[in-house]
Amino acid sequence: MNKSLQPLLSRKMILLLIGLTFAEATRAMTAVQIPVFLREIGASVSQVGLFFTLTMIVPLVFGIFGGWISDSIGRLKAILFGSLAGILGYIPFAYAHRWEVTLIGPFILAVATALIQPSFRAYIADTCRAETRGRIFGLSKSFITAAWILTPPLGGFLAMTFGSRTMFLTAVFLYGIAAVIFMFLLRSEKIKTKVPSERPDLKSLRESFTQIFPIVFVGGLITWIMISEGIRIFASYLSFNLLPVYLSDIGLISKQGIGVIDGLHGIAWVIAAPIGGWISDKSSERNGFMLGTAIFLSSFLVFILAEGFGVFALSWVIMGIGGALLDPAVNALIARGAPVHLRGVAFALIPALIGLAALPAPWIGGWVWEITNPKIPFLATVLLGSLALIPAWFKLRIPADEVIAPTERTL
Repeated sequence: MNKSLQPLLSRKMILLLIGLTFAEATRAMTAVQIPVFLREIGASVSQVGLFFTLTMIVPLVFGIFGGWISDSIGRLKAILFGSLAGILGYIPFAYAHRWEVTLIGPFILAVATALIQPSFRAYIADTCRAETRGRIFGLSKSFITAAWILTPPLGGFLAMTFGSRTMFLTAVFLYGIAAVIFMFLLRSEKIKTKVPSERPDLKSLRESFTQIFPIVFVGGLITWIMISEGIRIFASYLSFNLLPVYLSDIGLISKQGIGVIDGLHGIAWVIAAPIGGWISDKSSERNGFMLGTAIFLSSFLVFILAEGFGVFALSWVIMGIGGALLDPAVNALIARGAPVHLRGVAFALIPALIGLAALPAPWIGGWVWEITNPKIPFLATVLLGSLALIPAWFKLRIPADEVIAPTERTL
């Protein structure tokens, strides 16, 4: 078949994305409710910030090993194992009566994230052509983010009507559906990816890290992706987890209202993600990154100026558009800069290193909230995040005829 006539998403890819959508639905349904739930069971605002700082630590470690496991045993098998961990991850939330106990849940969910996130991104990079990679990343993100349309309002409804614990048990059920889909895909696997399955051992781990670290720190494309994205992520983490707290405590928005706002954020992301992929492929990944960053940061300005439900919702819609433009550009840049056999590690290591740098940001944001003004952390996000545009403009330029990952030339 003529490559130009091939559909961007194969039937197998669509089925994979359906499973990923169910897995994402658990996070979409609970994300904005967890800070409110923590407040309900006795956590202060600073303890909410501390909670998210502490829950960032384990994913940093697990994430690196998850990428290596994906490179070793195969993408689909790693995704299946991750979904099984996801089933267990929400159980501590459902039965915790102290905020300290809920820390067990994110630690287990970190295993799920560590296996699933780099594996599905590496799977896309392995199975698509470079000239359509941005669009496929965009369509995939759009597909998965559909979970953020219906499940945040569902989470708010369940939390208000039946209690937060019922919401968390529903998340367990949804992750179970995802696991069944991944199990079916693995059993019916006929098309092999470019990365062979092998038994992970210390030798392969050492070889992977020996090869990836020079690529990350040598000062090339991957290095500047980390710098640009690292600045943006650190700035975002100063206030992102405080958004629902602000909506609840300052904006006086109900739980269900918070869920609706998050659902609108998901709609915006679903619509804008294919556009972000098109910009990445047809213009450049750098332009997608810069445009997405500018729009994303502007949403925080709208948020701190908002006084009613409508303007708060508008700020989250703008945030969704910015994130949707950013995501395919960042993923396409990483795929371009990482050799095929190290893509799992690259898609895991880069977020892990960025997360390590951003580790104190949620706690700092909560502390700033309490000693100054609730709006200051959001303003700091805008000012600091804008600095990410400087290295992106000068260093994320890629010549049209350049192929960063040399191993792709022989495929």
